[in-house]
Amino acid sequence: MIKNKATYFILLLIIVFAGCVKTSEKYPLERWDEDVVFDPTDSAGINARAFLANIYSGLPNHYAGVNNSTILSEIGTDDAAYRFLNSAPENMINGRWSAWNLPDNVWNANYAGIRKVNLFLNKIDIVPIKEKGLISRMKGEARFLRAMFYFELVKRWGGVPLIGDRVLEMNEDLKLSKNSYEDCVNYIVSECDAIKNMVFLEKTPVTGEPLPGGMPDGEWGRVSRTAVMALKSRTLLYAASVLNNPANDINKWRAAATAAKDIIDINYHTLLTDFTGLFITRRTNETIFSFQTATSITMENNYSPIGYSPANVVNRGIINPSQNLVDAFPMKNGKAITEAGSGYDAQNPYNNRDPRLDATVFRNNTAWLGRPAAIYEGGVDLGKDGSRTGYYLKKFLGKFSTGTTYAAQHHSPIIFRYAEILLNYAEALNEVNNGPNAEAFNALDLIRQRAGLVPYQVDRSLGYAAFKKLVQNERRIELAFEGHRIWDIRRWNIGSTLNGQPLKGIRIVKNADNSFSYFYDVTVLNMVYTEKMNRYPIPIAEIEKNNNLSQNPGWD
Repeated sequence: MIKNKATYFILLLIIVFAGCVKTSEKYPLERWDEDVVFDPTDSAGINARAFLANIYSGLPNHYAGVNNSTILSEIGTDDAAYRFLNSAPENMINGRWSAWNLPDNVWNANYAGIRKVNLFLNKIDIVPIKEKGLISRMKGEARFLRAMFYFELVKRWGGVPLIGDRVLEMNEDLKLSKNSYEDCVNYIVSECDAIKNMVFLEKTPVTGEPLPGGMPDGEWGRVSRTAVMALKSRTLLYAASVLNNPANDINKWRAAATAAKDIIDINYHTLLTDFTGLFITRRTNETIFSFQTATSITMENNYSPIGYSPANVVNRGIINPSQNLVDAFPMKNGKAITEAGSGYDAQNPYNNRDPRLDATVFRNNTAWLGRPAAIYEGGVDLGKDGSRTGYYLKKFLGKFSTGTTYAAQHHSPIIFRYAEILLNYAEALNEVNNGPNAEAFNALDLIRQRAGLVPYQVDRSLGYAAFKKLVQNERRIELAFEGHRIWDIRRWNIGSTLNGQPLKGIRIVKNADNSFSYFYDVTVLNMVYTEKMNRYPIPIAEIEKNNNLSQNPGWD
């Protein structure tokens, strides 16, 4: 079989779309010659399909493993610590990163993806694929992937060089300057507008009737129209935010609101009732676009508390959510824990809380593999080198409160889901109208209703500032560990509020009567955040080989 980094996703796509790969499959796909991939005698387009599937492997692989950029960058916020001291991931929040030492350096990877797309677009018409409309759809998919790669660059570095359709050679001596942030945003948005009807549609354009499941199950993971629209929505939301829109041009917020509403108006996606099940089910109607992976227990082993040893595998518990994040979850009645009448008790801190807290965070006494988690002083799940915060990450894991071992789960990382679109819409409407309207309130109501808050309705008396604060908190808890917080901090330009502040944990003591006492005196570290960190430094290697590429402010 072809050996490459896409693992299950590429293999699945090749099997489903291509059937048997011809003799060239004995070579790694990245080493195939262009005339093998783009074969003028291949009427089925087998190798071209495999090449496109390989491009998909460069998508952001949210929360899927230890060494992916999203989970590392998530530790660069106030939401979590890395279990292991002095590790590279924690440099993001310690301030120990620079153009020479960038933990989340995906510059080359995304430009490599862009090059693959341009090669594909330049060559695919050579292949005489007979299936009607397939080449057009594949071009749409490839252009979406290219737009995604640019978005991943732009959200980190701001304006970056736009290559166009050029296929750059590896040894080509290029001296490209950065395009402006606005140029890059316009490019991404224009690509989304151009290709949204080239890919899979959720409804037939003639009758408006829903297609079964939007696309055949075997095609799941391919680009759909709402995936394209979701990228446009996120791009425009970021472009409208204060970091990128300091003059607060309301037209940019209006465009962001319209982009989100366009998805809502298709009336196809809904919120899944089962919040936990959302992240362990390969396809749901809430999922707009996801990165396809094989079933596994990798995440269970990486994130579960260290005291459990199912099937002779020792859990690592590498992500430790902070007390800061735990405190952000409201009570089940929707009130913040600091709000009068919330019912919060610091010595019974998890009672009557937002159900998303227990779906997201392993806390002391969480049922797992047939016993309650023991994350207290002297407890087996804390130990001498366990969680630094008193918590472990539970979101994305299977339902293993009972039993003694794990079963393989679907952990296909979600890139876009409908809840994000509702949050985008609510935030943008609040800005457009200088306060929430009925549609903005209703969007948050849907999310809070699915969460299980009682009452779930947002207080209709909230004005602009209070609603903005609520939306920001809802994004934090609803989308926790899905790769959003670090970018929300930047686009809202609130990083300075973290600088010098403690990343907090909890200390729990088990009493003689088996009750627990809770102490909030744990400081894991003091966070470092300065204004220059709103943009990443361009890697020094890129600056040194291209004297037309200017460094981002503050990183010289």
